[in-house]
Amino acid sequence: MNDEDVDEIGMTIAYLKRALKAITVSIEAAIQLVSRKQITPSQHSVLQQRLFQVRDGIIALMGEYRQEWQRRYGSEGFRS
Repeated sequence: MNDEDVDEIGMTIAYLKRALKAITVSIEAAIQLVSRKQITPSQHSVLQQRLFQVRDGIIALMGEYRQEWQRRYGSEGFRS
């Protein structure tokens, strides 16, 4: 996702945070779709499973990049 530059690690974490927010919005939208009967409960189940898989991947990547940041630079300058 990025090279060795400190700014790139920070930007990657920021992009992942944005992606996490987008997934959260998508999960909420899926709930609305099923409650309005615009998708079936079965479709909602599949959609929800896929969204949570993506969310879990984003969270894992964020953890890896944060660990790398702390390994390289310590906790100074790290903003969650």
